[in-house]
Amino acid sequence: MTDLARPYRDTDREDCLRLFDSNSPTYFDQTERPDYEAFLDDGWPYQVIERDGRVVACGGHAIEPDGSASLCWGMVDGSLHRQGVGDALTRARIVAARAAGAKAIRLDTSQLTTGFYERYGFVVQSVIPNGYAPGKDRCEMRLEL
Repeated sequence: MTDLARPYRDTDREDCLRLFDSNSPTYFDQTERPDYEAFLDDGWPYQVIERDGRVVACGGHAIEPDGSASLCWGMVDGSLHRQGVGDALTRARIVAARAAGAKAIRLDTSQLTTGFYERYGFVVQSVIPNGYAPGKDRCEMRLEL
């Protein structure tokens, strides 16, 4: 079983939407799906993780005007949480942000995943209660590279 990080292709769209749905409603609210679909169609830097030829995770980044990177729309197949796939995805996104010249990485996530990102050195900067949906706080995190 090998995890391979590679750039997103248009043919990955349905697989990525399947990943989104596998994480809803626990990690993503269905009201966010149209925004995610638009993101996939806009050509931002995005990666997928393949395991045995199957897309099992995806996530991207954007370079901000201040030169930092923002991680966006990261997710792992809901049936594969806590099996190392998120680790492969996070490491691939940090490498991609560094390669793009970022000196820091910003991340907005829910309270459900802050502990995961803290393992990589991300620090919570602020919390907006119910910032995504009722019961889903929006937590802004930052990692200095």
